[in-house]
Amino acid sequence: MVEKLAKNLKVPVTCKIRILPKEEDTMKLVKTIVDAGCSLLTVHGRTKEQNKQKVGKCDWEMIKKIKNSVNIPVFANGGIWNYEDAVKCLEYTGVDGVMSSESLLENPALFSGKVENLDQIALEYLDIAKACQTDPVFIRPHLFKFLFTGLQVRTFQ
Repeated sequence: MVEKLAKNLKVPVTCKIRILPKEEDTMKLVKTIVDAGCSLLTVHGRTKEQNKQKVGKCDWEMIKKIKNSVNIPVFANGGIWNYEDAVKCLEYTGVDGVMSSESLLENPALFSGKVENLDQIALEYLDIAKACQTDPVFIRPHLFKFLFTGLQVRTFQ
Protein backbone atom coordinates (compact mmCIF):
# COMPACT_ATOMS: atom_id res chain seq x y z
CA MET A 1 0.00 0.00 0.00
CA VAL A 2 2.80 2.43 0.90
CA GLU A 3 4.56 1.81 -2.41
CA LYS A 4 1.37 2.34 -4.42
CA LEU A 5 0.61 5.58 -2.59
CA ALA A 6 4.18 6.87 -2.87
CA LYS A 7 4.20 6.25 -6.63
CA ASN A 8 0.78 7.73 -7.32
CA LEU A 9 0.43 10.71 -5.00
CA LYS A 10 2.00 14.14 -5.25
CA VAL A 11 2.14 14.50 -1.47
CA PRO A 12 4.53 12.73 0.91
CA VAL A 13 3.39 9.43 2.40
CA THR A 14 3.79 9.17 6.14
CA CYS A 15 3.41 6.01 8.21
CA LYS A 16 2.96 5.18 11.86
CA ILE A 17 3.89 1.85 13.40
CA ARG A 18 4.13 0.21 16.78
CA ILE A 19 7.22 -1.80 17.60
CA LEU A 20 6.96 -5.57 17.32
CA PRO A 21 7.86 -8.02 20.11
CA LYS A 22 11.13 -8.95 18.36
CA GLU A 23 13.63 -6.22 17.47
CA GLU A 24 14.64 -7.90 14.20
CA ASP A 25 10.99 -8.02 13.08
CA THR A 26 10.59 -4.32 13.85
CA MET A 27 13.72 -3.44 11.89
CA LYS A 28 12.56 -5.54 8.94
CA LEU A 29 9.17 -3.77 8.97
CA VAL A 30 10.88 -0.37 9.09
CA LYS A 31 13.14 -1.24 6.15
CA THR A 32 10.17 -2.49 4.13
CA ILE A 33 8.17 0.67 4.78
CA VAL A 34 11.08 3.01 4.02
CA ASP A 35 12.02 1.10 0.86
CA ALA A 36 8.39 1.35 -0.25
CA GLY A 37 8.58 5.14 -0.23
CA CYS A 38 7.59 6.35 3.22
CA SER A 39 8.69 9.97 3.68
CA LEU A 40 8.27 10.25 7.45
CA LEU A 41 7.90 7.45 9.98
CA THR A 42 6.26 7.78 13.38
CA VAL A 43 7.17 5.02 15.81
CA HIS A 44 5.07 4.22 18.84
CA GLY A 45 7.53 2.67 21.26
CA ARG A 46 5.15 -0.01 22.52
CA THR A 47 3.76 -3.19 21.03
CA LYS A 48 0.08 -3.50 20.12
CA GLU A 49 -0.33 -5.73 23.15
CA GLN A 50 0.86 -2.88 25.40
CA ASN A 51 -2.47 -1.12 25.32
CA LYS A 52 -5.15 -0.04 27.80
CA GLN A 53 -4.40 -1.67 31.18
CA LYS A 54 -1.12 -3.19 29.90
CA VAL A 55 0.47 0.05 28.68
CA GLY A 56 3.99 -0.55 29.99
CA LYS A 57 7.08 1.54 29.47
CA CYS A 58 7.73 3.14 26.10
CA ASP A 59 10.89 1.80 24.44
CA TRP A 60 12.78 4.95 23.48
CA GLU A 61 15.89 2.82 22.92
CA MET A 62 14.16 1.01 20.04
CA ILE A 63 12.97 4.31 18.61
CA LYS A 64 16.58 5.56 18.77
CA LYS A 65 17.79 2.46 16.89
CA ILE A 66 15.17 3.02 14.21
CA LYS A 67 16.10 6.70 13.87
CA ASN A 68 19.76 5.77 13.46
CA SER A 69 18.96 3.17 10.79
CA VAL A 70 16.96 5.29 8.33
CA ASN A 71 17.53 8.39 6.25
CA ILE A 72 14.03 9.86 6.61
CA PRO A 73 12.54 11.91 9.43
CA VAL A 74 11.33 9.87 12.42
CA PHE A 75 8.86 10.98 15.08
CA ALA A 76 8.59 9.29 18.47
CA ASN A 77 5.24 8.45 20.02
CA GLY A 78 4.59 7.14 23.52
CA GLY A 79 5.84 8.08 26.95
CA ILE A 80 5.20 11.81 26.49
CA TRP A 81 3.28 12.92 29.58
CA ASN A 82 4.53 16.52 29.79
CA TYR A 83 6.77 19.07 28.10
CA GLU A 84 9.86 17.80 29.93
CA ASP A 85 9.24 14.28 28.58
CA ALA A 86 9.07 15.67 25.04
CA VAL A 87 12.43 17.38 25.48
CA LYS A 88 14.00 14.26 27.06
CA CYS A 89 12.70 12.08 24.25
CA LEU A 90 14.05 14.39 21.55
CA GLU A 91 17.45 14.50 23.24
CA TYR A 92 17.68 10.76 23.94
CA THR A 93 16.38 9.35 20.67
CA GLY A 94 17.58 12.04 18.25
CA VAL A 95 14.19 11.98 16.50
CA ASP A 96 12.90 14.85 14.43
CA GLY A 97 9.70 15.31 16.42
CA VAL A 98 7.39 13.80 19.02
CA MET A 99 3.71 12.97 19.11
CA SER A 100 1.39 12.76 22.06
CA SER A 101 -2.22 11.71 22.21
CA GLU A 102 -3.68 11.18 25.67
CA SER A 103 -1.54 13.80 27.39
CA LEU A 104 -2.24 16.35 24.67
CA LEU A 105 -5.97 15.73 25.04
CA GLU A 106 -5.62 16.36 28.77
CA ASN A 107 -3.52 19.50 28.26
CA PRO A 108 -3.76 21.07 24.79
CA ALA A 109 -0.91 23.43 25.74
CA LEU A 110 1.46 20.54 26.51
CA PHE A 111 4.06 21.54 23.92
CA SER A 112 4.11 25.21 24.96
CA GLY A 113 6.37 24.46 27.90
CA LYS A 114 4.21 26.74 30.07
CA VAL A 115 1.69 26.00 32.78
CA GLU A 116 -1.59 27.08 31.24
CA ASN A 117 -4.97 27.73 32.80
CA LEU A 118 -7.06 24.76 31.62
CA ASP A 119 -10.29 26.59 32.46
CA GLN A 120 -9.31 29.37 30.04
CA ILE A 121 -8.32 26.81 27.41
CA ALA A 122 -11.74 25.16 27.80
CA LEU A 123 -13.46 28.50 27.18
CA GLU A 124 -11.31 29.17 24.10
CA TYR A 125 -12.06 25.66 22.86
CA LEU A 126 -15.79 26.28 23.21
CA ASP A 127 -15.47 29.55 21.26
CA ILE A 128 -13.66 27.76 18.44
CA ALA A 129 -16.15 24.88 18.44
CA LYS A 130 -19.05 27.33 18.29
CA ALA A 131 -17.46 29.29 15.42
CA CYS A 132 -16.91 26.03 13.52
CA GLN A 133 -20.43 24.79 14.34
CA THR A 134 -18.98 21.60 15.81
CA ASP A 135 -21.42 18.92 16.88
CA PRO A 136 -21.45 18.67 20.72
CA VAL A 137 -20.90 14.91 20.45
CA PHE A 138 -17.28 15.74 19.49
CA ILE A 139 -16.85 18.53 22.03
CA ARG A 140 -17.81 16.69 25.23
CA PRO A 141 -14.98 14.10 25.22
CA HIS A 142 -12.31 16.78 24.73
CA LEU A 143 -13.72 19.03 27.41
CA PHE A 144 -13.98 16.11 29.79
CA LYS A 145 -10.31 15.19 29.27
CA PHE A 146 -8.81 18.56 30.09
CA LEU A 147 -11.36 19.62 32.70
CA PHE A 148 -10.92 16.30 34.51
CA THR A 149 -7.17 16.86 34.59
CA GLY A 150 -7.61 20.38 35.95
CA LEU A 151 -10.00 19.20 38.62
CA GLN A 152 -7.41 16.72 39.87
CA VAL A 153 -5.10 19.55 40.94
CA ARG A 154 -7.55 22.34 41.72
CA THR A 155 -9.11 22.55 45.15
CA PHE A 156 -12.29 24.39 46.03
CA GLN A 157 -13.09 25.92 49.40
